[in-house]
Amino acid sequence: MKMWAVVFLVTIATPVFAQVSLPEGPGREATERLCGKCHEAQRAASVRLTREGWEGEVSKMIDLGMDGTDQEIRQVLDYLAEHFKGEAVKPLNLNSASSVELESVVQFLRKESAAWIAYRAKTPCKTLDDLKKVPGVPFKKVDDRRDRLVCF
Repeated sequence: MKMWAVVFLVTIATPVFAQVSLPEGPGREATERLCGKCHEAQRAASVRLTREGWEGEVSKMIDLGMDGTDQEIRQVLDYLAEHFKGEAVKPLNLNSASSVELESVVQFLRKESAAWIAYRAKTPCKTLDDLKKVPGVPFKKVDDRRDRLVCF
C-alpha cells in the first residue's frame, strides 16, 4: 500500500516540477539547452550572483564539459547575469564563521571545520596565513578562496 502512495505522490508532483520555467528573454533557449544537458536549467532560479560570479560558474561548467559556441556561451552568461542578479559576496570572517559556512564557502570537510573552530576558541586568526599553523586544516583550501575570506 505504501508503494502505491509513493507512486501516486511522484505522479502528482512531477507535473508541478515540470511547470517551473525560466523567465522569458534573449538567451533563455541557449541556457535551457546548454545547462539542461547535465542538470535542470531551472537550478539557476535559486542562485543569485554578480556578473563576475556567473562568469566563474559558466567557466566552471565549461571545464566540466558544457559545450557550445562562443556566441551561445555569451548568451547564457548574459541571460543568467540579467535574470539572476546578485550582490557581491561579503567576505567570510573565519573567526566567527559557523561550521556550515566553513564547509560551504571554504569547502572544509566537517572534521576540518571542527579542527578550526576548536583552535580559534583559544587562538583566533589575525591573518589568513595564521591558518598554516592549524593541525588538521588544509591551508590550500583557504589560500584558494583568499579573496572571499577575512580574519578580524
